Amino acid sequence: MQISNRTQKASVATPSSTLASRELPVSSPTSQARNVTGFESASSFAPTSKRTAVALTAQQAAPTPGPLALNSPRAQTAIQKSLDFLQQQTGSLARGVAPGAGISQAVTPRSVERDALGMTHVRLDRTHEGVKVFGEQLVSHLDAQGKVSGLTGNVSTIPAGLGSQPVKLTADDALALARKDFAGRTDRAPTAERVVFQGKDGNYHSAFHVELTHTKGLQGDERPRRMNYLVDANSGEMLTSFNQMGGIELPQARAGGSTAGATPTTPAPVPGKPVTGKADDTSLYSGKVELSTTKNADGTFSLEDASRGKGVVTLDAQNKEQASRPVKITDKNDVWGESTDPTRNRAAVDAHYGAQMTYDFMKDVLGRDSLDGKGEKLVSNVHISNNFVNAYWDGTQMNYGDGDGKTAGPLTTLDIAGHEIAHGLTERTAGLIYEGESGGLNEAMSDIIGSGVEWYASRKNKAVEFDWKVGEDAWTPANGNGDALRYMDDPTKDGYSVDNYKNYPKQTEVHGSSGIANNAFYLLANGGKNRTSGLEVKDGIGMEKGLKVFSRALEHYMTPRTTFAQARQATVQAATDLYGANSAEVKKVQESWTAVGVS
Repeated sequence: MQISNRTQKASVATPSSTLASRELPVSSPTSQARNVTGFESASSFAPTSKRTAVALTAQQAAPTPGPLALNSPRAQTAIQKSLDFLQQQTGSLARGVAPGAGISQAVTPRSVERDALGMTHVRLDRTHEGVKVFGEQLVSHLDAQGKVSGLTGNVSTIPAGLGSQPVKLTADDALALARKDFAGRTDRAPTAERVVFQGKDGNYHSAFHVELTHTKGLQGDERPRRMNYLVDANSGEMLTSFNQMGGIELPQARAGGSTAGATPTTPAPVPGKPVTGKADDTSLYSGKVELSTTKNADGTFSLEDASRGKGVVTLDAQNKEQASRPVKITDKNDVWGESTDPTRNRAAVDAHYGAQMTYDFMKDVLGRDSLDGKGEKLVSNVHISNNFVNAYWDGTQMNYGDGDGKTAGPLTTLDIAGHEIAHGLTERTAGLIYEGESGGLNEAMSDIIGSGVEWYASRKNKAVEFDWKVGEDAWTPANGNGDALRYMDDPTKDGYSVDNYKNYPKQTEVHGSSGIANNAFYLLANGGKNRTSGLEVKDGIGMEKGLKVFSRALEHYMTPRTTFAQARQATVQAATDLYGANSAEVKKVQESWTAVGVS
């Protein structure tokens, strides 16, 4: 069930703007063009076996970016300035956020982050009469001088009483209704929370948010489930339901023919020359790589890397349906993937390498210390179930199936690893809800970051080939024709996805609709022509700049129910922050979204 766009086209707003629309648009900081940190399109990756930081193109004094503890003095100051600004507003903003109540009762601080430009972003959950408003947030943006320069988020007016008046159903009643629809066992303790929820009809309801999770007993292409139900707290109507645990979706129609009758195949390790140093570990998909490991007390080595953040760990789920008791993966001489090593260790080499490259990509290109900005530990579980054609982020860690040898080999390629880990990044930042337009954006952000990880690794490892396909190395290994799960340069090539918003009503499933933002990113970074509209974007801005723009939009300018139109606004604002309002980069962002039918 999709969330429809009920608002008018957003426009840029500043603190002095008159706010009349129901949606508070993306902010417009008053600062001029700023220098961007990190790799630029002309930068190169140092060919070294050590993770030496690459020099910044433009050196500038900047505060240390990252999340601030909510109780820290700096965060408290930013929160108070944001609340003061909201309290001072009049008109539709005041009516929507806090009708007849103080602003401190209308929002709850969720996070405060400071970025490399010196800006501070305060993310606030909306509440109504003491009850959380599901999926609605405000983000306050403070400039480098500490002044509120704009706001992002929903400010629709909520009728009085929806949070305070008694309801007919209990949390247990709502849970029973959700269980009936779920029709299966759960792996985690179910939750049921009283909320206020805006339905697809635009009306607000007193509701319960129920979450039920299932990851056991998965077979073949069956998907893991972390189902979210919004149940009307008076009538018991199921207002909406969606699965927040997506996995790698299997498209319903494909280009490239059938795999029927193909012999089960596990790909042979890709030959590759070490770029430098100690790249002596052999992967399935990325040639010779260098893995950071830990030496154990018994003299063996395990896939535990303590050099990146709080750690990167890869474990063996022992072909269980759920990685409830994974075990260490060990090697006698710390040379992984040798012909004499256990065959099952090969997929682990790729998963570990993929997680390490994703961590490095986030740190070096996006300027972020892992998923939470504080070095969050990255845990990967390989060998989930048997013949399992899927990979998924379960809210805390990655899980990879071995494939069935026909439809897919082990789903541990670089872009799949980056894709799944990126779901964790989205969850830690914008929290894009996994249905409707926000769900399509959620999937697209994972594809975009997955492609970024592959691009980043290709600059350091000659055996890695960067392209605009998703999962091509693992997909249909017996075919040998290079087909893929999705194609960012031409999403329609898979026979399932759409590449233009005009066709969105025909394809609202989140993997299929991800093609809209995927192609917008491709056009921005690379240049090219949208197949449906025929509109061309000449001379893209390059992968590095494109990735910085989209990731900044995700981290600071998107909220759980962001639409494609609002994503355009978010990326325009991110490009404005980084390169200036009149920059060529901003113009290319606008052209790219226009080409895919998003205005």
